[in-house]
Amino acid sequence: MLVLGSEAIRSLVVMPDLIDCLQHAFRTEYVVPARKVSKMPGGEGERLFLSMQAFDRSGCAVAKLATVFPDNRVRGRPTIQSVIVAFSDDGAPMAVLDGAAVTQLRTAAASALASKYLSRADSARLVIIGTGALAPTMVTAHCAVRPINFVSVCGRQLERATETAAAIRSLVNRDIEVFVPKSTEEAVASADIVCCATSSCTPVLAGRWLRPGVFVDLVGSFSPSKREADDDVILRSRIFVDAFEGALTEAGDILDPIRRAVISRQKIEGELADLVCGRVAGRVSPDEIIVFKSVGTAIEDLAVTQLIVTAARRECCA
Repeated sequence: MLVLGSEAIRSLVVMPDLIDCLQHAFRTEYVVPARKVSKMPGGEGERLFLSMQAFDRSGCAVAKLATVFPDNRVRGRPTIQSVIVAFSDDGAPMAVLDGAAVTQLRTAAASALASKYLSRADSARLVIIGTGALAPTMVTAHCAVRPINFVSVCGRQLERATETAAAIRSLVNRDIEVFVPKSTEEAVASADIVCCATSSCTPVLAGRWLRPGVFVDLVGSFSPSKREADDDVILRSRIFVDAFEGALTEAGDILDPIRRAVISRQKIEGELADLVCGRVAGRVSPDEIIVFKSVGTAIEDLAVTQLIVTAARRECCA
């Protein structure tokens, strides 16, 4: 059985292949049971244990097991930690993978896939709001599908934003300028793509900052109590999600406005599978503002895990 850590996983795959992998996955039939969330004892914050599964038509399966420990911040430990176990079509466990690495890669690849349908083809200015571990991977994904020339890195702490900018600079083409702007509002005002990857409970993005034609990628919030975008962002935009089931139970950016009758459920036009299969039109005008909200789906975990395990086996046999 393979055991793959973060470095090994990232060495085995490249972002364009991950994006293609997900595009194929959303055209394919999978069985995805509802994720299970249990409260755990101990700690000062609400500790959670999550379980997500997905099965393909042949019987292959993955299961992601994750913990959410809010009090880990004071210990200098990750808030979310996870592993993914992959099973073959005869039920045998094939591999154990670092869950954080797979989650970062599949989250970023899903946003890039959505961008192919929802952002303008000439998008050159990207703003990333958030300085966590996901931010550099999100930037590399967006740069893989659009001709990005400028990347603005926005965060609450200048030191963290500067460190994140340096990490991004080491991953992208040298021709791409990466910098920390004077203000988030100023950066967003000229952006073609805005990606929010924060754990904020209150909005970090205001609709009044957005210019016509911008694509807004919301990936940080995965709980009904969290918001990254204010009501004005939601009201001004066409809205798409990665998967209805998760978004309509976990995405605070959508659930909160629906609960307060700011928008109706009908405001959400489609999910990634609808875009990929051509059931719903993506961008139809260069001036429309479009939001993509993702909370993650086990379809992505399964498809990306299978790609990684296949690559690892090929390398072992080479």
